Amino acid sequence: MTNSDISFLYRTPGTAFMPAASDPSCAIRVQATEKSLNAAVTELTVVWENLGCEKLDCQLEIRVKTDFAFTHYVIPAVLYNGNAWGRGKEPKGLSCDGAPWVFDHRRTSIPACTISENQDRFFAMFASNKDAASLDASCSMIPCEDGTMLHRILYPGIETPLTYRNRDQYAPAHESFTELQPGRPFRTTVFLMEGEPAKAYYATAQVEDVALDLLAGPFAPRFAPEELQALCCAFAMDLLVESKGRKLICTGKNLIDGAYTPRVDFEFGWCGQNGAYARHFIQRGLETDDAALTQTGIDILDFWSGNAGKTGLIYTNFNAALEPKPTADTCNLSYVVAEFAKACEILAANGVRKEAWLKAAESVADFLIAHYSEQDGFGKAWNVETGACADHGGTIGAFMIPALCALYTVTKNEKYLTYAQKACRLYRDRDLAKFFCTAGALDTCCIDKETSWPLLSGSLSLYAIDGSPEWLDCAKMAGWYFCSWMFHHDTLPVPGSDFGTCGYRTLGGTSVSTQHHHLDPWGAFAVPEMLTLWNCTGDRHWKQRADLLWANAIQNIAPAEGKLFHGHMRAAGSQNEGYFHCLWGGENAPGEINEWLVSWPQAFVWNTASFLSKNQLKIQN
Repeated sequence: MTNSDISFLYRTPGTAFMPAASDPSCAIRVQATEKSLNAAVTELTVVWENLGCEKLDCQLEIRVKTDFAFTHYVIPAVLYNGNAWGRGKEPKGLSCDGAPWVFDHRRTSIPACTISENQDRFFAMFASNKDAASLDASCSMIPCEDGTMLHRILYPGIETPLTYRNRDQYAPAHESFTELQPGRPFRTTVFLMEGEPAKAYYATAQVEDVALDLLAGPFAPRFAPEELQALCCAFAMDLLVESKGRKLICTGKNLIDGAYTPRVDFEFGWCGQNGAYARHFIQRGLETDDAALTQTGIDILDFWSGNAGKTGLIYTNFNAALEPKPTADTCNLSYVVAEFAKACEILAANGVRKEAWLKAAESVADFLIAHYSEQDGFGKAWNVETGACADHGGTIGAFMIPALCALYTVTKNEKYLTYAQKACRLYRDRDLAKFFCTAGALDTCCIDKETSWPLLSGSLSLYAIDGSPEWLDCAKMAGWYFCSWMFHHDTLPVPGSDFGTCGYRTLGGTSVSTQHHHLDPWGAFAVPEMLTLWNCTGDRHWKQRADLLWANAIQNIAPAEGKLFHGHMRAAGSQNEGYFHCLWGGENAPGEINEWLVSWPQAFVWNTASFLSKNQLKIQN
């Protein structure tokens, strides 16, 4: 980079931005020093000095204008080329009512990061976390008439012209100012990066690698895998609820009138995770000679396998009275296929055959294959009673890719492998290749993180089957996209917040979607795939990502003696779902931890803990 590409500005309350420069006639003098870290990365240190006699409250800006026309841009975990896909009211485009969007470092998965690119060039800028002054930053981009992009980093953290405060809801702008005292230079550091994209639309992947190297420090896991399996089992047993003589796992517990109270409804996959917990009960029961635990798992899966509609689809959601809901989303249906196939494999290795389970998996798979669309893949949601497609949209059908691979492993039916390959290519080429995946949850309709996992897991499953480099390349694409949602830094803690009092770290946490701006422990699910990518490629960054995802996901699990939080005792193995890291979600955000002890996180943790134990792998930095 050269200084001719860069300009420096400041504003005081009620004024517009104006130049800051080395010229003594300016109210604020700037001295900028560039240090080349390698051919692609420059560290830029800026010293801002108040030349007046009185303090100045001001906002400071570093602005870089690219010298190429962009065709794609990303603010990681916030804006994916404008968030054009979906019906949500999350921030879209680079401006709101003509004013540029500005987002602070707590909202972006790489601090105050902006990326613009075309097929030949990319440029990125992000804040350093070497000190609080540098990290307390915000970012913005302004497209220019000549097709180039203005990249902006502003100090301190502000959000304008509005603050995205909750799903589809906005609050007034969040304004703050830095106090510059005469004779006390204020120093900030940013990183600038430029080069040629290794793959179209994937400059963010290169930025992620650099951000890992420059920002992410060590994060030791709190629990060993063997201890976690016991904790997750205890939590799942605590969620067992009896209804009409059946014991099933409820969706979670809410804090109501001072007590954690079960939310009594039941789901096979997604939030409820009855299928995964039942499989883990069976496996753990067999490993520990706990026949009662094994039988509990068998009983749960027997219930679900006995609830097929005339279409062959399985009802995946039941209310407290065990009345089925007619619509099943494709993610849940995919869990039906995958978990029954895996559970059949476990029991078959121990001399037990469960034909009803295998039939349930095959009937769902056969239905979705028969209704496969070259345009929409496996669709998003289906009516179990009529077989009608309730929603065609999104990448959610990709969950069938690893499910079909699991079913193929058990049955050796080539049809299942063929459609896994076909679907992987469709969702890869239509969505992932453009650096977005969509519509994972039924409560959102937006670009998201979760629907990239089945492309990551499914392509690695295909790679394990036939060894084609095509699938390994797809897995890397999905892994990079998934980790664009992974926080590469610890945000600045707000004094007195839950994060501050509990020592919660954002590093390694994953933001949910462009509609839902909070962190969750979902990254635990992707740890085996990250380790597999490390093993297949030798790229240490995948191991580093696995370490961080894992340490973050398990840091707040209640230990065996339970955990006192907000004056209430959480049971062993429990963990809440939402970590409100930015100005989104809870009333006390940023830094608020919610009280929804949902079922799914520990199902994911148990899955990875079992993988680590089985493969005798240790996660640590």
